[in-house]
Amino acid sequence: MNELQITELNGQRVLTTQQIAEGYGTKTRTIIDNFGNNKSRFMEGKHFFLLEGKELKDFKDSNENFGVVGNRAPKLYLWTEKGALLHAKSLGTDQAWDTYDILVDTYFKVQEVQALPMTLDQQIAAIATGYGSVKQELVEVQDKVTDLTERFGLPATNAAILNNTRNIHIIRFLGGKDSKAYHELGRKVFSEFGRDFKDNFGVPRYDAIPLSQYDEAIAYTKSWQPSYNTMISIRNTNMQMEFD
Repeated sequence: MNELQITELNGQRVLTTQQIAEGYGTKTRTIIDNFGNNKSRFMEGKHFFLLEGKELKDFKDSNENFGVVGNRAPKLYLWTEKGALLHAKSLGTDQAWDTYDILVDTYFKVQEVQALPMTLDQQIAAIATGYGSVKQELVEVQDKVTDLTERFGLPATNAAILNNTRNIHIIRFLGGKDSKAYHELGRKVFSEFGRDFKDNFGVPRYDAIPLSQYDEAIAYTKSWQPSYNTMISIRNTNMQMEFD
């Protein structure tokens, strides 16, 4: 399946309807219809979250969620791991089940591993005496997590740090959140950074780089500059604010 943009709501990883449809090899309309036909089985807060009004606006305005939902969308369904399971059951296809297994082992499971109170190395050290088989299992988990982070992009913590570094750097170029350039050119500049970043690292999204390139990505982000024409536009836009 294609690389997934990491989407989170209140610290919980979720999926959009479009992401589920693409992963399960069907149309968005089919997912929506299945939900409508089996609505009694879906429980809000357990299988899905529905964003509307101010909650949806705040979600759209977050820089982390660029491209997740269209600007004019009146509502947004976000599906949890259990919601993704119900959709797989509704479709019942091999592709849906195969994709669901991948999501459980990677997209959702990575977050659980990150929530452990100790690092894997610390856990291994803690049980090193007398529990050889458990130690070996933890080593295998560590190797698996390392492999997953290489193939499926950054863990949520690293992605959040990279995202925050990007936001601070670009907002500084725009003159701060109160500047006219931020409000009028913000999306354009963020998009320009995204294109440059993806071209440089050869990834579909800025958070899809392997963990081994994380430090390089941070350094690139901190040194990135908008194009000359964009810099001129930022300067002229902010000068208009001064004259106004």
